[in-house]
Amino acid sequence: MKLFQVDIVSLERLVFSGQASFVVVPGEQGDLGILPGHAPLMAELRPGWVRVDQGDPVAEEHFYVSGGAVEVQPKRVTILLDFVLAAREDQEKQQGRENLLRARVSALEYAQMEAALYKALNGLQSGQHPLRSRRIRGSGR
Repeated sequence: MKLFQVDIVSLERLVFSGQASFVVVPGEQGDLGILPGHAPLMAELRPGWVRVDQGDPVAEEHFYVSGGAVEVQPKRVTILLDFVLAAREDQEKQQGRENLLRARVSALEYAQMEAALYKALNGLQSGQHPLRSRRIRGSGR
């Protein structure tokens, strides 16, 4: 199995550094799937989930991000973020990150991000996969 290096960095710290076989990031124009040997790419990220697949479903990592940028090279992916919340972080760390975020963004931006975060976390707690396909509005389904 081919692997590549993934580094996820926020303003505060190195969030994740390790090998992955597949990464999904929330690009501005839609989710981007990245495999080893991907063509070089730089893209902005929208709020959403980053999934790092380390080749084993048990070792899969999920991170909720407020936006940022991704740089893809054939053997390395670097994700730069202002705010990130690992799906497994405890409540105290979540509160600290929320406080930091609240200080950096306007009240409206914070409310939008907070709503998206709680919706995503509730989906995790109810067993829904955070990266499942979303229904297209107006499709009548």
